[in-house]
Amino acid sequence: MTSPDPDLPRPPNKPEPFECCERGCSPCIFDYYWDALARWEEAVRELGRDPDEVLAAMGRKR
Repeated sequence: MTSPDPDLPRPPNKPEPFECCERGCSPCIFDYYWDALARWEEAVRELGRDPDEVLAAMGRKR
């Protein structure tokens, strides 16, 4: 899905559960996702928007 506002950056795509090998890697693919999501949220807040509202408008969850 695309961002509801073209001026906002697109959020990172959350990996599917099968994309994790479940071997306890550090960092895990999900660690990279959570870090990217935190950077995205910060960028959205700096633009004066609420990241949770943006995700909800896109039909996405954290």
